Amino acid sequence: MTTEVQIQGLRQFARFGFTLVHPDDHIVELRHEGKPVARFSQLGTTEESIQGECARHLAKAKEAID
Repeated sequence: MTTEVQIQGLRQFARFGFTLVHPDDHIVELRHEGKPVARFSQLGTTEESIQGECARHLAKAKEAID
């Protein structure tokens, strides 16, 4: 289930199946449709860096289809 905080961090990418998981106190894991995409330090990451990774992941997926 995507929480309101995740939606704020992911913005439009939450609608495309992205979620954030916190496996420990220091890591944020970005997942797409349940599969790990990237890991970030909770101390150094920004909404922009997470959203940028979402965009890169979708672009790579589109390239693989084309």
